[in-house]
Amino acid sequence: MSDRIYTAFEPRMPSALEQALEVVERDVRARGITGALRLITPGDGALTWVEFQGGYHGAGIIADGDINDLLADVAEAVQETIMELTWKVWPVCATHDRGLHVGCEQGLTVWRCTGDGSHTVAPVGELP
Repeated sequence: MSDRIYTAFEPRMPSALEQALEVVERDVRARGITGALRLITPGDGALTWVEFQGGYHGAGIIADGDINDLLADVAEAVQETIMELTWKVWPVCATHDRGLHVGCEQGLTVWRCTGDGSHTVAPVGELP
């Protein structure tokens, strides 16, 4: 695995947000979820929301912090929006059948499961 996807963001926030969404979208598609996924930024640009299949949910993303924080925020926003609009838990640990949570491990943004005391399933963007 290369750390490049986690550190190759452009310094401009809109580009960084779009790149983070592309990374998270790989996980969405890997789990067989289809439908349009995009960023919505109102005219004031203060917050950005993730839209899935024409709807969105949540408090929005404030584009600040380091790259891992931004990737984690986008992953959480995608997760919250998909779960709210589909009424299904996403993503789920194949071993424990539990919903995954975003975390940070050794400088990487990861999906973690709380089963068996907690374990890392995959870096964000690399779900099997």
